[in-house]
Amino acid sequence: MDLSLTVQTESKTVDKDAVVKMIKTAYKLGYQAVALNVVVGQNALNQKNKIPEPPVFHLGNEGLRECQTQKGTFKILTRLTAVASESLQCHRLFQSPVAKKYDLLAIVPCQEKLFQQLCNQGEFDIISLPLDRMYFNVKRPQFGSAVGRGLFFEIQYAPCIRDQSARQHIIGRSYGFMQMSKGKGVIISSGATQPHHLRSPADAANLGFLFSMTESTTRDAIYGNCKSAILHAETRRRNDRAIIYSKDISKLPKDDLWLVEACKLPEEYESTSKRVPEDNTEAEPPKKKRKRKGGSKSAASSSV
Repeated sequence: MDLSLTVQTESKTVDKDAVVKMIKTAYKLGYQAVALNVVVGQNALNQKNKIPEPPVFHLGNEGLRECQTQKGTFKILTRLTAVASESLQCHRLFQSPVAKKYDLLAIVPCQEKLFQQLCNQGEFDIISLPLDRMYFNVKRPQFGSAVGRGLFFEIQYAPCIRDQSARQHIIGRSYGFMQMSKGKGVIISSGATQPHHLRSPADAANLGFLFSMTESTTRDAIYGNCKSAILHAETRRRNDRAIIYSKDISKLPKDDLWLVEACKLPEEYESTSKRVPEDNTEAEPPKKKRKRKGGSKSAASSSV
């Protein structure tokens, strides 16, 4: 899976023909799903109603019909990536109704303080690490908090293809990150803007070795973690639609009463099963012992 095919930025919008070519190239290379990435900067986050609508590309459109498989496993998702430096910008992003229309939500933190906040709070899916220009290091407690919340850290390989200096920075800084994270919770995506930037899943896995990843963690970064990120996004988007319905036990049908007993804890079940039924008859008070008449006289006579 490739969760970052960049189709729009603040300064550039990729034409539809090039987007179709990238999707077809990803399909031919063997990917099962792609995410069309729209990148917004701080200017769009500082203003209201500046986040663009998600791009619309379906497999039924002309030019993409050859990507339809018999099982229908190839998917085209939408993703919004926000380049933010302040918590207020992220707050506006989370509250935006347009942002909620995207399948995936990612953030590129430009400040270390914001990065620490995002590791502990925020409703999104991916933290995209700009390793070619990131000046701070990811610490283990921050990483553990983010992974514990179901977030994933993304590394893009297209900058390594486009620029030699970026390649040196990304490979060098990814080594320290992998030593700390052990390669867990990492996603490898292309970040491609042109079809020739894409690489096959096997070639992307080989690039993972340059990022100091092992064979198992590279496999997860190409497929397993990407799938988990998509499931996390689906759960996040449907969370506000959950409904909890409760009903009194006395109103349950007789056929459903067994559920109450089945859900009880073992200790609770034993205590209720050993409970003795209460008797409605009132208990009589204990009878008082009657003193014998002349008891003291008999004792006195015996002593004499």
